[in-house]
Amino acid sequence: MAMVAVNDIEPPDLEPMTWSLMGRWFGVPLLIIGTIVGGAVVVVLLFGGPASAEQRSVDSLLQALESSGGERSAGVLLPREKELWQTALELSERLAKKEAELTGEELHTVARRLAAMVEVDLANLDRITAFGDDLSTQLELRSGRFDFLMRALARTECDEAIDPLIRVVVSGREPYVAVAMQQLGNLHSLTGAKQAVEPIIAVLKKTNRAETLLTGCTVLSVLGQRDDPRIVDALSRVRLANDGEVEWSAALALARLGSDAGKSTLFDLLDRTHLESGERFEVRDAAAIIKRYPMPPNRVEALLVAAMDAAANLADDDLWGMIHRLKSDPSPAIRGKAIELTKRRAESVTSGEDS
Repeated sequence: MAMVAVNDIEPPDLEPMTWSLMGRWFGVPLLIIGTIVGGAVVVVLLFGGPASAEQRSVDSLLQALESSGGERSAGVLLPREKELWQTALELSERLAKKEAELTGEELHTVARRLAAMVEVDLANLDRITAFGDDLSTQLELRSGRFDFLMRALARTECDEAIDPLIRVVVSGREPYVAVAMQQLGNLHSLTGAKQAVEPIIAVLKKTNRAETLLTGCTVLSVLGQRDDPRIVDALSRVRLANDGEVEWSAALALARLGSDAGKSTLFDLLDRTHLESGERFEVRDAAAIIKRYPMPPNRVEALLVAAMDAAANLADDDLWGMIHRLKSDPSPAIRGKAIELTKRRAESVTSGEDS
């Protein structure tokens, strides 16, 4: 039998990336989803969720939004703005179960109508006539409505969703860019979604917003091809220019795409002692003041699992040595993951020798 060097072994074929799989592999970017969904929950608690005695049809929800959206909403009063926000939320939730009430042809029609609304609303986000506290409240509701329109559009899973979402990314409007990128990640199975790669790279060069950087790194790892030099360069710049969770997210994304450019960061993420030392957990309060605390145990475990899964894409003996050390970690879950990955690698080695 011919001996095969470990570094000569090709990484195993990767299963297609989905957001549930991404959640398993990328512990850090869950912060983004939590932040976005958390914001929606806060508004629901403050203003109440959508409720009606009779469930409205998808068409009636669309008509309500079309009649008061975009440029026609400049003079909308706060109660009406709240109603539109609730309507957009209800529509996005209904489209999560679209197969139950819409045919394929109807779904494409819905997608085209939503695409038109997203385009118009993007151009009219600042057309608000309120002042003072009312202005702040109306902006929050308008922002939430636009977010839910983008989510609803993506949930159609139609090609018509791609261009409007990319245009939101190209616009550079915060915080909507992060939501649009996330939805494009959800649409990774559509061929056209890959057109978002260049606009996302452009956003990563310009933004300093942590949530946008985190989202962009993760979505590039979903939409990008392995070893794409454009993406590797973009992620490497983000990793070197930032620290904390943004740096970690970029390193994980690089490894997922087959690049070892983030190897030094992966060393830290595979080291429980490093993660538990110091005050590495950051929380930003309402005044945008960052407060730091020791990393919570569940975050430490999530990072270790994400780092192991990402590093497993690389045939690097040093990183595999770190994974091997985690076979004696105090956490049963971490030990089990390390044993699973090292066993799989050993089987790959054996298979290579036998061939």
